[in-house]
Amino acid sequence: MTAGELLVRATAWLAFIAYVSGTAASLRHPTGRAFRLLWLAGAGLLLVHLLAAFHFKHAWSHAAAYADTARQTREVTGLDWGGGLYLNYLLILVWLADAASRLRTNIPVPPLALRWALTGFYAFMWFNAAVVFVPGPMRWVGVTAFGLLIVLGWRRPRSAPAD
Repeated sequence: MTAGELLVRATAWLAFIAYVSGTAASLRHPTGRAFRLLWLAGAGLLLVHLLAAFHFKHAWSHAAAYADTARQTREVTGLDWGGGLYLNYLLILVWLADAASRLRTNIPVPPLALRWALTGFYAFMWFNAAVVFVPGPMRWVGVTAFGLLIVLGWRRPRSAPAD
C-alpha cells in the first residue's frame, strides 16, 4: 500500500471515528464542546479524504471518480451507477455546513424535523461507507460502531434532547 492509499483509507476511517464519537457525545450533550469539536474534525477529515482520493486515486478526474464509484456499486449491488459520488459530495457539504454552524455556542438547537433528517442522512451515508461497501473483516468495525450507537441511543436519558 502506498502512502497515498494509506492517507485515503486513514482519513476515511478517522472521519468515521469522529462521526461515531461525535454522535455518541451529542446523545449526552447536544450542544457540548466535545460534540462540536468532534463534528468539525470529522467533517474536515472527510474533506481531506475527498481531496486525497481525487489526488491519489483519480488524478483529479471527476469522470474517473464517477467510474470508480459505479464499479464499486456494481460489485456490491449489481447496479452500474456512479451517482453515489454526488451523495458523497452532498455529505461533505452538509456536514461542513452543519459543523460550522454549531461552532457558535449561542445558536439554538435545530428544529426536530431537521435534526432527524440530518441524523438519518448521516447514518445512511456512513452505514453504506462503513458496512455495505467495506469488504472483509473491516465491515465488522462498522457494524460494531453502529451497534454501539444504537445501544447508546436506546439508553439515552429521555429528558435529554436528541441531536
